[in-house]
Amino acid sequence: MRSVFSVIKQYMRKHLLNTIAICGIISGILFSGILYAQTSPKSQPKPPVPWPEVKKPWPKQQDWLPDAEKRLETLKSITTPDATNAEFKKLLEHAMELIDQAKSSKDNQFQQRRRMLAADAMMNAADRVMMTLKAKPSSDENDLRRADFILRGCYFRVRQANYFAGISGDKKSDQYVKLASSLYQQGRSAYDAKEYGKARLLGEASTSVVFALECIAQASAPSPPHIYK
Repeated sequence: MRSVFSVIKQYMRKHLLNTIAICGIISGILFSGILYAQTSPKSQPKPPVPWPEVKKPWPKQQDWLPDAEKRLETLKSITTPDATNAEFKKLLEHAMELIDQAKSSKDNQFQQRRRMLAADAMMNAADRVMMTLKAKPSSDENDLRRADFILRGCYFRVRQANYFAGISGDKKSDQYVKLASSLYQQGRSAYDAKEYGKARLLGEASTSVVFALECIAQASAPSPPHIYK
């Protein structure tokens, strides 16, 4: 009987020790894995794929005038309703005058470039006025934010127009100021009517007119430039 008990005791002791050893090995492996995960550097997320670059050649100086004249002719061929036609035509008339001024100032590259920029800005404004014909009333929050952003900046740009007009030396500068102000007021009215797309476009048109006036003022800057004290 005693021999039977001794055999059972040895069997339990042997297998108990094996179980403890196995548990110890497993615990060691788990601990090592946790420690490695905490100390190893975290993998960095992959950067987003960049947008493909659109390589558009910058127009050469000798192409400025021909390109502007082509664009002007394209805009002049567009017919607009009577409600929009008056301001659209004014903008194109100013653009044509500025192109003619740029032609006459070919000996002064700075003046010519500034007058070309002014003409381009007038045509941009005409584009925006044309696009208002397709703008529809919208209660979209994104359209609201865009219109709000543009009109807030436009308000201050219109106030700057008087300053640019005063130093531009252009006889028609007062017409530019009135046109910029009119476009802004129309944009503000469209904003109140919840026509946010139209409001944004009119604000952009007004801002373009003020930018044209700023370029005209820069074209009249003396050479050499002013010295500030």
